[in-house]
Amino acid sequence: MKALIIVDIFSMVPLFFTIYLATRHLSGSRQNRYYILASYITLVLLAVEVLGYSMAGRPAEYAIIIHLLSNALYYILIPAVSLIILWYLGYSEYGKTIKRLLYTPLALNAILAILSIQNGWFFSVNTSNEYIRGPFFYITTCVSYSYYILILIQLLRMRHSTIYPSKFLVALVYCLPIFATIIQFLYLEDSYITSSIAIALLLYYLIVQEAKFDFDLPTKARNRIAFERMMTIAEQRDKELVFILFDMNNLKGVNDTWGHHEGDHLLLSLAELLNKAFSPDGKVFRIGGDEFSVILPRAKKGKIQVKMEQFELKLLEANTKLAHPIDVAWGYAASSNDEGITIRDAFTLADKNMYRHKAMLKENNLF
Repeated sequence: MKALIIVDIFSMVPLFFTIYLATRHLSGSRQNRYYILASYITLVLLAVEVLGYSMAGRPAEYAIIIHLLSNALYYILIPAVSLIILWYLGYSEYGKTIKRLLYTPLALNAILAILSIQNGWFFSVNTSNEYIRGPFFYITTCVSYSYYILILIQLLRMRHSTIYPSKFLVALVYCLPIFATIIQFLYLEDSYITSSIAIALLLYYLIVQEAKFDFDLPTKARNRIAFERMMTIAEQRDKELVFILFDMNNLKGVNDTWGHHEGDHLLLSLAELLNKAFSPDGKVFRIGGDEFSVILPRAKKGKIQVKMEQFELKLLEANTKLAHPIDVAWGYAASSNDEGITIRDAFTLADKNMYRHKAMLKENNLF
């Protein structure tokens, strides 16, 4: 028990660090506050575990009562953390019906945990104040795992449209509490679920923050640094790429007349349209103030016309709703090892084609 108490206490340190950083950098929206709330609840769980372990083995009546209450609170809160993470990942935007469905197993689990103080369904404490696993303890695990599955589904949905870190790293972090739950399930004396959740919350925060260095936060598109890195890697591996460059017209006029807030809204709208039209094949980058690039593998070159038609349809639809329509010029080119067109050559050609299209649009607007 002493070893488990030490593990929990040391797990509180990185969790305090997580809460401190998240409060400073993630407190700007309701969604991000769900992440902070999950961290706080995990901190409470660690404290409850430490309290329960401290009371275990003491024959005094007060120690038995505290041990029972701490176990009940633990069983109530464990699935709550994963549910709140679902809210953080976007489930808070869903309708009341879905929310009720998700709250129902959590509420039933809480009721059963409270009743277990008397009937021992989830747990009990004997006269020597030792914890005994109840016959239905696995219900809490099943509730938590159902939320874990929904978290995984939501992460898979998000990976093409938002700032998203390394899938491999997120998978490792995601698996930590799952592995810890399996250990808890198989070996009663080992309980590292809460400490693993604490470490997972910290690692996920750090991974997401690190991923943001590759993204332009106003538009959520990848930035110029990520663009240059991708080109360098492609050159080193002799990959062939297709570049489609986009340049928004009259952004300065919108900024000067209606303010930068409106200009930023248009940039974000364009980035979202590009993501919808070209994902998952293409990656979207903001490479300049009003310039974007989509990079696709050369193998997808035959899809460019179809993708561009999708983009133009989405652009027309979006412009019917925007106060200031988006006007954009574009051009593309592909690198080719056989034809001696390098990655840099293809980018330059795409840039020239884009400016040629831009000049044509200006000429058409004059007559």
